[in-house]
Amino acid sequence: MKTATDQDFEAFVTACREAVGRQVSGRTDSFQSLWSRADDVVLMGAAGSHQTGWAAVSKQLSWASEHLDYGNFTVENLLTKVSGDLGYTVDLEHMSREVDGEVEHRTLRASQGYRIEDGVWRVVFRHGDPMAERVVPAQIQAH
Repeated sequence: MKTATDQDFEAFVTACREAVGRQVSGRTDSFQSLWSRADDVVLMGAAGSHQTGWAAVSKQLSWASEHLDYGNFTVENLLTKVSGDLGYTVDLEHMSREVDGEVEHRTLRASQGYRIEDGVWRVVFRHGDPMAERVVPAQIQAH
């Protein structure tokens, strides 16, 4: 049986995924509204580097959103866990856009962490990077 906190978490994660879809289409406000304003928040975004603290994270999210124009955003969840006032998701985020008449597909490997602050779930970290071609080490291929 799910608790009220579990239901709140599920609703929050759904809102986050919808907001990330807007973030990658150039609209950052709804995603930023879900973040903690604490000094310990961390963003390791797909553009590289990392930011810590809300001021730096917010600035990077705004910059990234200004340079993105993806649609057809869908999420493939690999793992979701909530325990008490902490939770996380591990997703593949699929999106596409048209560039010079060609459809460009992009998949990000995305992990996000969440915690309850003042009774409300908030994003406290995000790590996203582009999915690379599958590389299988030689010792695994030989078997």
